[in-house]
Amino acid sequence: MKKISLIAIIALVLWSCGSTQSVKTTMNADGSSQRTVSNSNVFGSKDIAVLKEEWEYETLVETGEAPVLNKYDEVSRNRLLARKGAILEAQRKLAEKIGTIRLNATTTMQDYAATDFVQSRINVFLKDVEVIGEEHDEKNGIYKVTVQMPKVKLVNILEEYLTP
Repeated sequence: MKKISLIAIIALVLWSCGSTQSVKTTMNADGSSQRTVSNSNVFGSKDIAVLKEEWEYETLVETGEAPVLNKYDEVSRNRLLARKGAILEAQRKLAEKIGTIRLNATTTMQDYAATDFVQSRINVFLKDVEVIGEEHDEKNGIYKVTVQMPKVKLVNILEEYLTP
């Protein structure tokens, strides 16, 4: 699953550069995968160097929010749980920016009443995500966290993946 996420990152970078190089991954019956990179090396080390230079100071930024629930007697424990939830939501939003989301939907009808079930799944590799801001709105009971990830980390992941 990690390789599929990396392939999504590679596809994003290749698409943004206008490259014609293709990476094909085949899933085997035993759950393993096999990667094939096309022989036309249009996207190479020079392109990676250009991306590193262009994205050196750029970041991906997202914000996550979570309610502070009164689940435990300790106020600080409730606040820490909300903080963790806000961080996870912000990381999920980052993952949605760079990954592929898979949706499964089912509709069941019984006695002329419809029941819908929608499930989403995303697998992405995030690296060096850091919290750059956080605030607690006591009036509304919301904890808000802002995170960032350097874009150059995407290029580093791509470089690791393309290096034989």
